[in-house]
Amino acid sequence: MLISFFRYLYGYVRIRLTGYSPERFLNLCKAHHIEIWDLQNNGGYYEMNVSIRDFRRLKPLRRKTKARLLITERHGLPFFLHHYRNRKMFAAGIFLCIAFLYTMSLFIWNIHIEGNYSRTTDVILDYLESEHIVHGMKKSRVDCKEIQSMIRIQFPDIIWVSAEIKGTRLIIRIRENMDSIAVKEEAQSDGPQDIKAAREGIITSVLVRSGVSQIQVGDEVEQGQLLVQGRIDILNDSGEVAGYQYTAADADVYARTTYTYYDEFVLSHEVRHPTGKKCHGFYAKLGGKTISFEPKPDFERFSTLSTEYPLKLTENFYLPLAFGSTCYEEYEIYTESYSKEEARAIAEANLDEFQENLIQKGVQIIENNVKIEVGTNTCMAAGTITAVEEIGSSAPAEILEAPPQPSEEEK
Repeated sequence: MLISFFRYLYGYVRIRLTGYSPERFLNLCKAHHIEIWDLQNNGGYYEMNVSIRDFRRLKPLRRKTKARLLITERHGLPFFLHHYRNRKMFAAGIFLCIAFLYTMSLFIWNIHIEGNYSRTTDVILDYLESEHIVHGMKKSRVDCKEIQSMIRIQFPDIIWVSAEIKGTRLIIRIRENMDSIAVKEEAQSDGPQDIKAAREGIITSVLVRSGVSQIQVGDEVEQGQLLVQGRIDILNDSGEVAGYQYTAADADVYARTTYTYYDEFVLSHEVRHPTGKKCHGFYAKLGGKTISFEPKPDFERFSTLSTEYPLKLTENFYLPLAFGSTCYEEYEIYTESYSKEEARAIAEANLDEFQENLIQKGVQIIENNVKIEVGTNTCMAAGTITAVEEIGSSAPAEILEAPPQPSEEEK
């Protein structure tokens, strides 16, 4: 590949060799270290490629062997420049194009965020914009180490940040602390905390690490009821309360809970049917401006599908130019009815989604008493779901004044 580039840069010609003894001519070329490539024997003549510099050295060899040479093709940059020597605007256009690409390569045209889950890309980009890290800024103004430090300070739940520039892209890779929510709650609970019931249920297990338990296994609790108290009574020698000690209650409290499930939908529903009529439009984006070439569709009802193609020269060299196409497709609305099998399948899918959401929250489902009934016009799923889950929820503890102490005379 590199050899081909230099050959094109210096220029070369393809010649046709004829005469009495072409083999002798080729042997003399080899003896004089004249490079020949892509040699072809076409019966009565030979064709080959030779550089411009070596072509000038063929004249004495041609005379010695009485060979005849004919240039059939010319290739390379010297011939290209000579052909367009009188077209000044064309040469100026090439120069301006190269200058434009070089200038565009000095800016950041794409900020790419990787590894974010709880923090959306828009949130991170908005913060970077507030710190003047935006699309279109000069690469020389980008300090990757400073960006890494700023993101870690602004978002404490991000424990690792990497920022690097590739071409015209600023790639920011982050790693979040998956336990950040729990850490935040713990950090916010600086004062004494009680544990109260988030849901009503029957206690199945209690494991207290700090605090005083107010319930036992088998107790039936209501929502908001105190489960573990963060206030510890300090008793004197007489068994009376002399003061209080406060702590952040910590316990795992599991209870048997019940969820009421109800889902009903009508069997008749609207369905979109494409008519096959489509209307296409195009648009271009240059920086923050959009130039649209989209005709207004004359359909009463239509769906829209847009596809955008950002312009890039390499994998990471993005230009501030993008092209897009928009397709408008007409559709008509018809009213149809689900069959009993389809309605039951939809109801079961809705129920499975409801249970899956509970499982993702750490709820263990132990019994499902939901029944599905398909009527003439509606489908109804109703019943209860019995589960076991942790119901403890932290709440600020009530601070009481220390009880008055008896004087020495009262003692």
